[in-house]
Amino acid sequence: MMSKESLGKFLEYVAGSEQLQAKIGEEIDGNALIPLGAEHGCEFTVEDLQAASELSDPEFDGAVVGRSRR
Repeated sequence: MMSKESLGKFLEYVAGSEQLQAKIGEEIDGNALIPLGAEHGCEFTVEDLQAASELSDPEFDGAVVGRSRR
């Protein structure tokens, strides 16, 4: 599905961008992630986010939970 591919692309972008990780912070909901993804040309749905979180993908966890804990 195209939106799942876009979500994957967005997560790769987040993983490589400390600025974007800081913008996301430690707590962000799907409703805030969707427009942020769209700003970067990645369109996906809340359902895509829920499906990705259920997979326990370490990249997803790192991107969504935030990496700013230091």
